[in-house]
Amino acid sequence: MIIKPKLETDITKLYEKHWVNDFDEINTLFHKDEPKLCVLDSETTGLHIIKDKPFMWVFGWMLPKEKRTDEIKGRVFAFDSKAEILLQVIALTKKCVMTVGHNVKYDLHMLINGGISEKVVYGLKNITDTMGLCRFSFDAVSARDGGDVLGLKKVSEKYIDPKAGEFEKEVKKELRKINDAKRNILKELLKPYKGWGLGKIKEAYKVKKRNEMDYFTKEKKQRWLKVPEEIENVYFKWMEENPFADYSEVDRDIMMEYVHSDGIYTLELVEFTYPTVLKRKQKAILEQENKLIIELLKMERVGMKVDMPYLHSCFKKCEDEIQKLYEELWGIVGEYFTVSQGTVIADYFEKKLGERPETTDKSYLKKHKDDRVSQLITRLRRLEKWQSTYISRIIEVAQYDNHFYTQYGQFNTVSGRLGSDAQQFPKERILTEEGELYEKENGEGKAPIEYEIFSPRRAFIVEGGNYNKIAYFDLSQIELRAQANYTVLLKKPDLNLCRAYMPFKCTHYITGEEFRFDTKEERARWYEKKEDGTSVWLLENGESWTPTDVHSETSHNTLMALAFKCVDKYKQYEHEKESPVDEKSFKKFWRYIGKMFNFMRNYGGGAKKASEALEVSMEIANALVSGWSNTFPEVSYYQKQVAAKVQKNSYATNMYGRVYFLSNTDKAYKVGNYLVQGSCADMLKGYVIRIGEFLRENNCKTLPLANIHDELQFLVYKGEEWIFPHIKRIMEDVEWMQVPVVVDLEITETTWADKKEVQIKAA
Repeated sequence: MIIKPKLETDITKLYEKHWVNDFDEINTLFHKDEPKLCVLDSETTGLHIIKDKPFMWVFGWMLPKEKRTDEIKGRVFAFDSKAEILLQVIALTKKCVMTVGHNVKYDLHMLINGGISEKVVYGLKNITDTMGLCRFSFDAVSARDGGDVLGLKKVSEKYIDPKAGEFEKEVKKELRKINDAKRNILKELLKPYKGWGLGKIKEAYKVKKRNEMDYFTKEKKQRWLKVPEEIENVYFKWMEENPFADYSEVDRDIMMEYVHSDGIYTLELVEFTYPTVLKRKQKAILEQENKLIIELLKMERVGMKVDMPYLHSCFKKCEDEIQKLYEELWGIVGEYFTVSQGTVIADYFEKKLGERPETTDKSYLKKHKDDRVSQLITRLRRLEKWQSTYISRIIEVAQYDNHFYTQYGQFNTVSGRLGSDAQQFPKERILTEEGELYEKENGEGKAPIEYEIFSPRRAFIVEGGNYNKIAYFDLSQIELRAQANYTVLLKKPDLNLCRAYMPFKCTHYITGEEFRFDTKEERARWYEKKEDGTSVWLLENGESWTPTDVHSETSHNTLMALAFKCVDKYKQYEHEKESPVDEKSFKKFWRYIGKMFNFMRNYGGGAKKASEALEVSMEIANALVSGWSNTFPEVSYYQKQVAAKVQKNSYATNMYGRVYFLSNTDKAYKVGNYLVQGSCADMLKGYVIRIGEFLRENNCKTLPLANIHDELQFLVYKGEEWIFPHIKRIMEDVEWMQVPVVVDLEITETTWADKKEVQIKAA
């Protein structure tokens, strides 16, 4: 049935729109049109990739050019989610050259949740994500720097149709009405309770914004407000019975127009971007990304099992700690307030110090770190963030079936690096104040578990049964290795950086031959040892090579730039005016900022950014720049060469053919890092595909579990430990890397926090 929507634009009116209850109409017109490009997109009850279900789909296509007219460019069909229709639609998609979706992996999850077998979905071969087409055809500028946000509505409004956002506005208008009606129910429920209206609830509990609408939570806000148990029961029960509205509750006619528009704009994006993808010779890297879609889909559906009782106990511990610290804070300041109320905090410091601070941010509080109020505010801000961002977030996602599910964004970053919220969980744990004091006296990581409020990694546990082990394969310092490799390729090898990973320009203690790294076999000799355990490769002074500690070296050269005198390298430094630096302060402070700056510099950060991020003076920040340049002179040369090439040609290409194009070359200095990070990202994406193929070829039941930064995690099936050296071999075999790639293996049979390193030789 052809429909005539109320809302049309010059773009959408070129597509014939249908509402169908069966497959016949779609099938007849598909075989008449014989399209090569089709789109499949879902509308769902939410964003949980396992729990939520599709309720409506759009399937459509763009007509081949010879069949288009001035009136019609394509056809789109909306229908209720029915497995029998979906199965037949999937059969049609296989006859197209390309089946597209915007964030298409999510729609593949919804196919499975909508009743299609995993085997059928995993067998799809012609899937392409239009987010990838956008990434490969847009400029290499991050959203933070003014580049494109890759959301469908945003790119469609900018490049396809200025009115593209109108369809979503109608949906949001309806969502607002539905949520307002639900909120009115709460108003009515609260009427019998004097003094407890909706406003008071908003004062007592945090209300977060989702789609510009109020999303009520159980997290406390104004903690001095004592919420009577009966009010709490009414509020919590209302939340349970009136959840935040989802798209399935919106009027079907409005959703029909919306889903049609999604399909149309996705097709239009292909026509807009694909010629540029081909012009920039990005088809091969796009095909690699297309292969990865299914591998990531499988990984995402496994989910990371979590210890829910532990999480709930951590929430309670965090809650109690926050309450205790607030009560102390209110007692000192003399009034009730939250740590987000900058005005009240500024009033306190103005009264105490006689000068009103312009800001009460982290850096200001650190300057007054001996003040108990500063300590309390800093700690409360951290605790509230951890409770909301980590503990509550994991509980919210995992309460469905005790597994944390995440989506890996293939195209969100300019460099190509995979991203997910699972990668944001800190490695460190948060302790009570007593625990932090204990670690100051006894060393980092030494505090007993009773001092622990929350450890993100302790929340993730093994699956159990035949999957009683998790293996973690980590690419050791891969980006710094790749950076060293780029200096080698430029024929300007950086001595310090190369010697961090191989005995560069070192000679064999018996034969006198110089270490070579041109072939895989030669590179493999980097690890050879004498009988006493030292390297067979000798430095110029006759001592055995030991890897350069690149972070300590930057710190050492930073101290030299600050006019310190080195008494014992990395251990003791003196200064005419400043306090001396001993081994403990070198490790705890100087090596730490040296390490942070090494990574920051690779991202293009300079003195000003270092001063802000590391909270150090501009004098130290400038010394870090100088120290880094003296430590890695050829890396500096590499970055300048890349920037010069981009300014001349407007682009650079990484080791896998990924192009970083800039119309405006003001940000050319960032491309050096994109090449390093992007090459490592494409390397890791290749591993995911190759390891997936290896596991299938060998009928393994071991499952890829997660990617966290440069680490791949696997749920190991009982008895399949034999695969470990094979995975290590795949990950260490990188043809273009002349600097050795090293993969470390860690295993746990309990929690992520308890993983232990295991020595393993490559197969």
